[in-house]
Amino acid sequence: MLSNLIKNFLITIAIKKNDDIFLFMKDKIGYLILNTGTPDEPSIPALRRYLKQFLSDPDILDYPAFIRWMVVNLIVVPFRPSRIIKKYKGIWTEEGSPLLVNTIKFVRKFKKYTNSNNVEIGFRYGNPSIGSAIKKFKENGIEKIFLVSMFPQYAEATSGSCFKEVKKILIDENYSPKLIEIDHFFSEEFYLNSFAQSIKNSEDYKNSEYLLFSFHGLPVRQLKKADPSGEHCQKIENCCEKISENNEFCYKSHCEKQIMKIAEMIDPDKPFKVCYQSTFGPDEWIKPNIVDVLEDLAKKGIKKVSVACPSFTADCLETLEEIAVENNEEFEKNGGESVKLIPSLNDDDEWVAGFADFLHEVEAKNAEK
Repeated sequence: MLSNLIKNFLITIAIKKNDDIFLFMKDKIGYLILNTGTPDEPSIPALRRYLKQFLSDPDILDYPAFIRWMVVNLIVVPFRPSRIIKKYKGIWTEEGSPLLVNTIKFVRKFKKYTNSNNVEIGFRYGNPSIGSAIKKFKENGIEKIFLVSMFPQYAEATSGSCFKEVKKILIDENYSPKLIEIDHFFSEEFYLNSFAQSIKNSEDYKNSEYLLFSFHGLPVRQLKKADPSGEHCQKIENCCEKISENNEFCYKSHCEKQIMKIAEMIDPDKPFKVCYQSTFGPDEWIKPNIVDVLEDLAKKGIKKVSVACPSFTADCLETLEEIAVENNEEFEKNGGESVKLIPSLNDDDEWVAGFADFLHEVEAKNAEK
């Protein structure tokens, strides 16, 4: 009991020196900020490297290995970069990729709120890589790593894939720190409050007639994989809304449960709908697709739509180009006036501080064990 009290006391001791915060014992804790990733630059070679790494992941394209290889190397990598490079160039900034820039800004504030310099970015695909982050932690003698997935809702293709890659690299590095996995936070109060406030603060939301919650899409077969019973997903009515051990890690269930909470926190008179985006290939994906929803709204005479993207905590190609440009153009062609993107949380102070506090609470609970 006394040793735990002393340990917890030392964890919180800080020395202020030259505006830098140094912590005793806490220096042994590292925070790995995980996200999908981005090409190194908006060029054909960089896009080819990125797409090959991304789509070669069996958690993304869960086809048999040979078929996946053929799709990636004979269909996607040779031809797709030339079709999408304009989109990347359209969102690229002088500082670089929006996803990387926004993540770096998040980390700067996160270091301040956690009083820790042991914070590294680890992208599942591209750079900075998970491998480079792990090597830095090893060199610095980090004994405990928080795997901080920046995906609010769990999916095997996002958080799951990141965690697998971390564990693979740890084996390769012969490095065995304690791991604390933050695999989802869609229902945590700090996140819900920040997300709801970002919507309520948006002038585009206030001026719109309709709000869409656009989540990243996922093939239906991947939803079914998350059902350990094989008897719940897509087999019982309102399967995602029900609380069950069979949908504890169901992505669509996380999405719908989050919006049920958010709906209570925003304008009750503003109509809204949940939809999904970023689909590709011939597979069946979660519906409804945002393209179909926007077409239907335009036919019904809706002119102004605002869109919040709960799957993305940092703005990137899928929000800045797919929603704000591509979907807006299609909506206008169908008779609408505008689709306005509500920015992601990015490095919003309330959001970053809330996340840091949440992790401190998780850390305290683990210290008690």
